[in-house]
Amino acid sequence: MDLHKPKPVRNWREFLKEIGIIVIGVGIALGAEQAVEWWHWKNRVRDATEAMRIELRDDDGPQAYARVAMVNCFAGQLDAIQTAIEAQRPRKEIVALVDFYRPIAPTWDSNAWNAVLASDVGSHIPATRMMTWSKPYNFVPSLDKRNAQELENRLALQPTHREGEMLSAGEAEAMLAAIARLREDNIGMAGRSLALLRSMRDNGITLEEDQQNYALRALRARFHECVSTPSLTAPRPSRVFPDVVMPGSLYHMGN
Repeated sequence: MDLHKPKPVRNWREFLKEIGIIVIGVGIALGAEQAVEWWHWKNRVRDATEAMRIELRDDDGPQAYARVAMVNCFAGQLDAIQTAIEAQRPRKEIVALVDFYRPIAPTWDSNAWNAVLASDVGSHIPATRMMTWSKPYNFVPSLDKRNAQELENRLALQPTHREGEMLSAGEAEAMLAAIARLREDNIGMAGRSLALLRSMRDNGITLEEDQQNYALRALRARFHECVSTPSLTAPRPSRVFPDVVMPGSLYHMGN
């Protein structure tokens, strides 16, 4: 096998030419490597942001939309239970009203966001974009916590006994205290749900029209005229969302 020995460099021009060839070759190799890496991270960022978009649009978003739509329904049910207790209606009647009060208790997920935080993907997303993505997910832990709290208070709303003629004074007092807590839970859940929907919109994510219509049809089949259509732009009524819950005129419940 013939081996080609390198030619001796005769002058500085040839030497610089050889160096130039080497530098250009290394530059091309590095550029190609960086291009491959850029394409790799571009795809990972695209996949991660798409996962967050789907999680918010198809999971947390519809749940938040439904919760806002039902806020007045739950408020009215609590009014009816409180009125029955204060009017000393028969136990059987009150138990029936309590049994009908069943706020939804879904899971509030942030798996896609947590995956971004646990990986290096976040370092390849601009800081301002990461801040915008973090906004809807900031409400998920508080919604989850409030949901669990609401479940506890709903259990506390149950009378000590389901049988008998009238509630005892102790039962009535405990149930009225649970109603007061559940009112705060209802307002808190609706306020946080609205905030989540609004921050989703800041990321260019809104529920599809068919998603909204499906949710409203299903809810109105059960709760009828008390179901409202959420709006993120009009002023909100202070009765449903007092200033202590969501400061600023951001939200409205309108038909």
